[in-house]
Amino acid sequence: MDRVISLLAALVGLIALGGAILVHTNSDTQRREMATEIAALKTSISLLGGPAPAGATPMTTATPPASKPDDATAKTLVALQDRIAALEATTKSQAVELEAARAQLSAGSSAQTQVAAAEPGTVVPGASSDASPSQQAATPSVITASGPTKDCIPLGTRFMGQGGDSFPLCKTKMVLKVAAVTDGIATITGAGDIAVGATVPYDKGCIVAVFSADSSGFAEMRVTCQ
Repeated sequence: MDRVISLLAALVGLIALGGAILVHTNSDTQRREMATEIAALKTSISLLGGPAPAGATPMTTATPPASKPDDATAKTLVALQDRIAALEATTKSQAVELEAARAQLSAGSSAQTQVAAAEPGTVVPGASSDASPSQQAATPSVITASGPTKDCIPLGTRFMGQGGDSFPLCKTKMVLKVAAVTDGIATITGAGDIAVGATVPYDKGCIVAVFSADSSGFAEMRVTCQ
């Protein structure tokens, strides 16, 4: 693009130079014709015996008018260059903003996965998992053979939940229900409001601990039974 602009500028300059030469040539021709007419007029006056008109000097000594540069063409080229530079800057800015939006969207979609993978004991809500015997400390009265073993939360395992979620607890008949989650507090049906870092009694000798709760509506919890 810069090469094309340079060629256009050179072409315009050549055209302007040709025009200036043409104007100069025409001016010289007209000057010679006027000088000839004035000389003939002076000769006629001298023959008639009259005085020569004041200021009637040959035009041969006059300085030819200088041709004016083509300012309009130069301004047009400068404006065109400025427009091209502005378009390039706009294109680069839009490309940067699009890339940033894509990165933000990707980060938002993977935020929950990153939180769930923060600790080995954390599981995604609703995912089935069998906790090791060291993670379960349930009393015999809580454990039941008819309790679920799939699509449930193992006792002693951290998990994420939000308001309206219900989580069956593996190998028990208990279902933990999250009523609401606000900044710093998770409300659990049967246990009430639980602040972050607190542990409260839940049911049948079990307790609920809340590790995090934020304004996004998600809370990290754990149910253990002793």
